[in-house]
Amino acid sequence: MIKEVAFFHIKKELLAEFEEAFHQAAHVIASVPGYINHSIHRCIETDTKYMIIVEWENVESHMVNFVQSPLFEEWDKQMGRFFEPNVTMDHYVTVHPSKH
Repeated sequence: MIKEVAFFHIKKELLAEFEEAFHQAAHVIASVPGYINHSIHRCIETDTKYMIIVEWENVESHMVNFVQSPLFEEWDKQMGRFFEPNVTMDHYVTVHPSKH
C-alpha cells in the first residue's frame, strides 16, 4: 500500500462550496481499481489550504488506473474549478508504523 499526499489551495471565492463538492465527487476516486481509502484535511493556519491523503494498492493504481482513465476527466470536470494552480503531490510508503 502507498499513500498519495497532495497539497493544494482552493480559490477563496469557492471555499464555501468546496468541501460539499468534494464529498459529492469522492465516489469517482472510490470507484478506481486499486483505491483503498482517502481523507481530506483543512489547514488551521491557512483556510484555503488543504491536504488529501489517498491510499492506493500501488503507484500504478493512482497514476494509471486513475490519472490515465476517463475517471480522471470526470473528477477534473467536477473539481478542477476549485483549485488554484501549483498543486503538489507525491507518493509515500510507510517505513515505521505505530504500534499503539
